[in-house]
Amino acid sequence: MISLLALSELIFPSRCLGCRQLGIGICSICRTSWHPHIYRTFITIDDFSFPVYSAVAYSLVAQKVLLGAKESALQDADRLILQALSHSLSYFYSEIGIADLVPIPSRKVNTRKRGRDFILEQTKALSQSPRVQVRTILSHSRKVKDQTTLNSRSRELNLSQSMSCANQDDSSNIPVIIIDDLVTSGATLREAGRALHGAGYTVTGAVTACVAKPLRYTQ
Repeated sequence: MISLLALSELIFPSRCLGCRQLGIGICSICRTSWHPHIYRTFITIDDFSFPVYSAVAYSLVAQKVLLGAKESALQDADRLILQALSHSLSYFYSEIGIADLVPIPSRKVNTRKRGRDFILEQTKALSQSPRVQVRTILSHSRKVKDQTTLNSRSRELNLSQSMSCANQDDSSNIPVIIIDDLVTSGATLREAGRALHGAGYTVTGAVTACVAKPLRYTQ
């Protein structure tokens, strides 16, 4: 008797996330554009700064992987992004240290449309080994535009003072790491860092799966 998995593969055969060729989740050619390295940069906010560790250089393939996960909930895409985040986080832990994880909040409209909070799911998976606390303490305090078509300056203005951090009795100097899927201009991480720092948390850094070219440099 044919298994449900085998039947689903017959009806919905696996295709490469990058080029859509039949086969595995990402083919050997597209894999060259999704090859984990370690990229480090810094975000500066007034009187403090923090490092950002990323694993994959943003490309057309990376874009398709991210969209496959966020918009279509494709398991192969989820798995690739989790592997990239884990790669970044392992380097961060070894060089900076272990801390609680804070996911970038998703806009409510996106969560409703997708039926899940993608970054929160990825952060919970990352928190299992080693086991650390996931702190869902960031939220949007006002509406923001979609960032896709905005330039660097417009991103900063769009996100400025747009996040708030929940006040907790134990927030004083607690070390935290911000988690997101992609860093482009750094505006999102900068705003998250501002909100966390203002609430008394110690932002030791941020970890992302991908990094766009303007911020990218290798070890």
